[in-house]
Amino acid sequence: MATTAAATGTVVLVDAALAPYEHPDLRWLVRNHVLAVLQEFPTLSPSVDTYTSDDGASAVLLNARGFLAVSSDLPPILLTVWLPREYPYCPPLVYVFPAAPSASLVPDHPFVDHRTGRVHRTLPYLEDWGVPRSSLAGLVRSLVEALRMCHPLRAASFGFAAATTRARARTPVEEERGRMHTVLVDELASRLGRDAAAFRGGVDQDIHDMSSLQAGLRTRGDAMGRAVHDLEEERMRLERAVTASLAHRGKLLTWLHKASPARAPDAAAAVAPHAAAGDAQRWLESKALELAVDDTIDALGHALENGELSFQEYIKRVKILAREQFFHCHEASTSMST
Repeated sequence: MATTAAATGTVVLVDAALAPYEHPDLRWLVRNHVLAVLQEFPTLSPSVDTYTSDDGASAVLLNARGFLAVSSDLPPILLTVWLPREYPYCPPLVYVFPAAPSASLVPDHPFVDHRTGRVHRTLPYLEDWGVPRSSLAGLVRSLVEALRMCHPLRAASFGFAAATTRARARTPVEEERGRMHTVLVDELASRLGRDAAAFRGGVDQDIHDMSSLQAGLRTRGDAMGRAVHDLEEERMRLERAVTASLAHRGKLLTWLHKASPARAPDAAAAVAPHAAAGDAQRWLESKALELAVDDTIDALGHALENGELSFQEYIKRVKILAREQFFHCHEASTSMST
């Protein structure tokens, strides 16, 4: 009966504490997580307290705290697990403290900050936190396994284990084993701390290098954007120049069509005085070649309009034909003068 009443009181406390949480549809899941961790680790108990973050903001949060035995040979620790308002989408905030006032945490611990006692996100379970595969019970089990390999307390604090366990006579062999165990654990903790510090230094250097590379890539991206903008403006300018050239060409063709028929009667009249002199044939050939050049230029203009000929090729051929037409025109004029 007492156990049932206690469990009912725990459920009521948890439900009341979860009232202001952000995900009301998941309160049943949070309640199951809390009850499961309390059932698996009876030394923990739920409570509601004010949590103050590093930036000074405070909020009333549900938490589970109590002594956590890592192993029978190592001293217990004082564990506090805070559930933020965004839980379960946000991982819980875990703190580890020495159970004895005289004990202290190991500096440069791979998982625990020795100044605040907070468990880092480097703990694999916290780093891979996700819904619905993660839970409070799984987090505490993972923490126990991690701290069993690398205990957060200094080696001098391990004497607390003997004070909290039942007194028994220890043989010299057991004493030597205990001393060696303490030395090995201390050495392992020191090595892990040094490795974690070196790893963090390498990660910081990689982050710095990647930030510098990102800044360089951003600068190159801006330069390429400006170059593309300039090329687009150049393309539009060339399009306007081609349009203006085509308009000018149209005016030239119109002028040539108007001027060519006007010269035909004069040419026919000029042929008559020289028909017997033998220059008429030469004049006619020169005039025909001149008019053929006009037709060729006209055909090139149509090819340019249809996209069958580039503007540079069109200008090149028109220059050659204009030079050739000039000589034919000079030949015809010379024949008429003769």
